[in-house]
Amino acid sequence: METTTASETSCDKEDRQWYSFLASSLVTFGIGFFFILIYRLIVWLCCRKKRCMQVTNPAVAKAASLEKHYVKTSDPEIGWMTEAKDWAGELISGQTTTGRILVGLVFLLSIASLIIYFIDASTLTSQSSNTTVETCLPWSSSPRQQVDLAFNVFFMIYFFIRFVAANDKLWFWVELFSFVDYFTIPPSFVAIYLDRNWLGLRFLRALRLMSIPDILTYLNVLKTSTLIRLVQLVVSFVSLWLTAAGFLHLVSQLYDSLPRVSTPHWSDYLLLAFKSHTPDS
Repeated sequence: METTTASETSCDKEDRQWYSFLASSLVTFGIGFFFILIYRLIVWLCCRKKRCMQVTNPAVAKAASLEKHYVKTSDPEIGWMTEAKDWAGELISGQTTTGRILVGLVFLLSIASLIIYFIDASTLTSQSSNTTVETCLPWSSSPRQQVDLAFNVFFMIYFFIRFVAANDKLWFWVELFSFVDYFTIPPSFVAIYLDRNWLGLRFLRALRLMSIPDILTYLNVLKTSTLIRLVQLVVSFVSLWLTAAGFLHLVSQLYDSLPRVSTPHWSDYLLLAFKSHTPDS
């Protein structure tokens, strides 16, 4: 099996594509947020128009209210969308066995994805003194990247299930775990297109550690409120600590990749001033 060295996989500083990975996450969030706002605006306008018609026509409104008690009218909330919402809610609910298994599986795969991130980061550090968060190793030649992509496909399916089950789609779109998916799932698909890998914001998977108290509660391991709060405090500290460490590593590497502008030392100014006052020989 052919091995690759650090020089073969490292990318030139002038050829970095980190902005493409970051843009994929921001565009995903922006497009979804825009469509949710448009949908809510349309629903609000339709409901407002319907209420105005009822106010301007009190006789029609009274007849409709009387008819409502005797005639079974079609509820717009009842249909295939509501059935899908109920199904998705039961699927991810911790009150059902399927929901508990799914939540536990998401947690385990998130930890596995975080371990892959640690392995990639440590491998790059050991290969070269100048660590980098971006490598030009093709997707087909990186087994860890392929496994991580499979995990992200599962996370994407779970994201859509959570989206369908959410009562408030706008609030769901700005949740903490939703941002974790925005900044980890789209870059894995961009990596296939660009034939390179970006460590980037994959450290955000550490925030999934915050679901440990819920999982332990589902398993009846945590039974008292004091113990639950203690575990929540410890898990929040560890997850935020790992996230902060990954963020500092990313910022430092992005700073190192920026072009350097050489600035003269103060001694150069003194030497220049001395030469300017020295008569020519």
